[in-house]
Amino acid sequence: MSRKKFDTQVVTAREGEMLDALVWRHYGRLDVLPLVIEANRQLARLPVTQMLRLPGGTPVLMPTLHDQPVLPLVRIWS
Repeated sequence: MSRKKFDTQVVTAREGEMLDALVWRHYGRLDVLPLVIEANRQLARLPVTQMLRLPGGTPVLMPTLHDQPVLPLVRIWS
């Protein structure tokens, strides 16, 4: 089975930071969370409490994005 290779940057988690908060801090968007999870399969081996709240200093690979964020359409008037 082949694994995808990512161009990545390493971001260090703050004590107790959740993965989605780390993704938001790095990218300013959450639609890329599945890519981050795929690039960090080692996080699945952490105990559940550490997966929810990352230990300080945990390195997390952040894939390089080559697209623009998909912003939701918000209608102010109908």
